[in-house]
Parts: sequence; C-alpha cells; structure tokens
Amino acid sequence: MTAVHAETASFVTNFDDTDTVPRDKSGDFLLDEFYNPVASTQEIYTDETASAHITKERVQMENGTWYEVTSTHAKRRTIDVGILATAAWLTHDRGLNADHAQRAAEVGIDTVFISPQQNWDRRGHFGKSVCNLLEIADYMNKRADRDPDNLWVDGDSRGGMHALGVTAKAPYVGKKVIVGDYRVPCFPDGIDLARDLPKLPHMIFNEFHAATAFLTLPANALLEYPRTVAFHPRMLFQHAKEVPTLLSGAAGRAAEHMPLDTFGHVTNFVGDIMGQGNRWKPKFDPYENLSVENFNGAHLSITDPRCMKRWDARMRASHEVIESHPHIVELGGTAMKRAVESISTAFSHRAA
Repeated sequence: MTAVHAETASFVTNFDDTDTVPRDKSGDFLLDEFYNPVASTQEIYTDETASAHITKERVQMENGTWYEVTSTHAKRRTIDVGILATAAWLTHDRGLNADHAQRAAEVGIDTVFISPQQNWDRRGHFGKSVCNLLEIADYMNKRADRDPDNLWVDGDSRGGMHALGVTAKAPYVGKKVIVGDYRVPCFPDGIDLARDLPKLPHMIFNEFHAATAFLTLPANALLEYPRTVAFHPRMLFQHAKEVPTLLSGAAGRAAEHMPLDTFGHVTNFVGDIMGQGNRWKPKFDPYENLSVENFNGAHLSITDPRCMKRWDARMRASHEVIESHPHIVELGGTAMKRAVESISTAFSHRAA
C-alpha cells in the first residue's frame, strides 16, 4: 500500500458520516410516491470497442413510458458502482456522450446513458423523469450485478439538471448518490422574460465566441463531437417537448433539497445563456463537499478540451478512491471528499 493509500485508508476506516438526510421536506416531487418499474426491454443493437461491450435497448416502463438506454459495460470492470447519465438537450448517445462512456470504461466503470422519454403523446416532466431514471438505473444495476443502492451521476445541461434531481430524490427511495458531476445545469430559477430578455444579445455573443472551442479540438474529436447532436426529426421532436421542463426552475428547486453531505463538482459559466452560473451560487453554497467552478464562458464552453480534461481528472480520482476502498461508498460525501482530496486536486476549486 502506498503512503497516500495508507493515509486514505486511515481516515476512511475511522470516519463515519451519517448526515445524508435532506434538510427539509418541501421539494416539489420528493415526497410523491411514483412507482413505475421497468416492464420490458428490447435490444436495438450491440457494439464493441477495445474497452467495452455496448448495448442499446428500448426500455418500457409499467405506465407505458419508454426510453432508449445505452449501456457501456467495461470489459474489465474494476468497481461495482456505475455511472448514470441522461442526455443534454438536443443530444443523444453519440459523440461527446459516447466519449465520456468510453473513457470511463477504460478505467473499469460501466455507464448507463438514458434518453429523454420517447412517447409521441407525452411531454417531459422533471419529477417523473427523475423517478424513471432511478427505476431504470436500479433495473440495469441489478441485471449487471452492480451496486444498486450507491449511485454515481453525471450530466451536461439537461443531463446535469436531472442529475441534481436524482441526487435529491435518491434518499427517498433508499439510495444514495456518492459522486455527482453536474455540468452547466440550466435555468435555476426558471425563465423571466423581463429579467432575462435584455441580456439576450450579450449572451448570444458569448455563445458564438464559445463555439470557437471547436477549433482547438484534436482532429479525431473534431470529426466525432458533431455526432453528439441528435439530428433525427423524431429525436428533435422529443427534445422539443422537454423545453417546458428546462424552463420551469424545477432543477433549481431540487438542488436546494439534496443531502447536505452531497459530494461532487459543478461546472458553470457566468455568461451562459441557459446555465446562468451566478444564479446557481446561493443554491450550492450550503454544500461544503461540492466544488463549484464559475468560469467566464458560455453554454458551449463545455466542449472546450480543458473541460474534458478536468472531467477526466475528476472521474479518475473518484474511481481510484472507490477501487482502493470499496466500503467508502457506505460512509457518505464527506468521507469521499477527504479521500479524493488526499490523492488529487481535481475537486479542490471552489470559485467565489
């Protein structure tokens, strides 16, 4: 055992964090019982890479709602905790999302990536979507013999918003999020035209400027990342139905009711037309185990190679701790934070 791992093992063994109960009960959907288990699955295709087996399935819930779910199974799985992610607005399981799953598989982490609901006649609903994500994750984790009770959530934009919702809801269904990576979640207070419309021209300029990040991508990424966008008309229609959810402020309310010891990272940009980084600050301030970065930039800045590099460092540091000390998942977010900070600076930044 290295000196670093010996130090980590010492406080992991001695530290017991039980502060995992949300501090109040006023979340919009937290107390609602919404039992809607997976009813059936149907394989769409399978694929294989050097590090993973990939299966895409149609997953139908008991109430008829259905999703497209892509499971990336690491060929040499090293931890029993898998990553749960859902799509950013206007994206699907290709490009940047597939790159994240492949990078995780390379170190031995499975990923379950879930689309928005795919029913033609149903609109998006934040609370129900969060509950369905938890049901699908539970089904997939049990089927793959992973830990069904301790979750690792990840997501950009709409995906980051739903990851916040999963983190808040998980304790109410007997689960716990042990690592969360929440990137550019949107509209923490919903949209207010009188407040937001005057800022629109400046923010649009920021988005065009942020798009130049594509010019700094490596050649292979420059070819692959445009595939992140879901161009199929059916997919665009399903994402269009998600707009009221994105604008509702539900994710911001969920963020106020996560367990106090929630561990993870938030990436925001202060010039973001949707993320509105500064408006998230009061919602995240109470969470001492969250590292929060508020950079200058825009929503598309999340495609900057530096953001991918930072995400990769956080993913690897969290993996190293869980692989070295599997029992740490039972201890809570403060234990995770201390363990990760003993081996990495990936979570150390908290912007003012």
